[in-house]
Amino acid sequence: MSRPFCRPAFQTPPDFHGRTLVLPVVSVGSVPQLAVDLLIHAPELQCARVASLDGAECVPFVAPSEDGSATAGVYTALDVYQAPGSGLVIVQQRSPVLKSHKTHFAQRLKAWIEQAGFAEVLILASMDAAFRTDAEMHTALWKLRPVEANDIPLAKAAAHLPTFGDVPLPPIPGGGMARTSVPKATTAAMHMRLRPKLHACAASP
Repeated sequence: MSRPFCRPAFQTPPDFHGRTLVLPVVSVGSVPQLAVDLLIHAPELQCARVASLDGAECVPFVAPSEDGSATAGVYTALDVYQAPGSGLVIVQQRSPVLKSHKTHFAQRLKAWIEQAGFAEVLILASMDAAFRTDAEMHTALWKLRPVEANDIPLAKAAAHLPTFGDVPLPPIPGGGMARTSVPKATTAAMHMRLRPKLHACAASP
């Protein structure tokens, strides 16, 4: 029997139907992970860990909770948080996927997104600014629209941002699994809204 991809933290499984999934990709500078940490620890959201995803395809990872108490458990490679009242479900990925397992992981992730019934998916990935072309220097953001999404909160939040242009999925240097995750999630998005946002990231000494 195959291993379940999502393991609830409590006896009653969480309900993700109709919610927005925020999905960070381990990429240069760990910018997506840092951004997600700000959401998880925002007092207004009151996020709580409700599940963990199977990290069998990830580099082995486990860490004590921030307060160090035994009741709080431990952090895993893929923890799932939910913000009551906001409609947000946030995955925090703390360990990269093993290179030889990327395709299988992306397939399992796609199946979970479909089964859970998310309404929209926001994929966060960072890029190495040193590899931008001259044309890309004119904008700090690439906004890609795999599907029309003009009537959802993510679309409204992005309405004021410039578009890079009508181009296929571009190279994502330093973006980890972003180029694998976006097409898989786009395929899963036949019944949902998908909106990847790609930011260039520059590291300084």
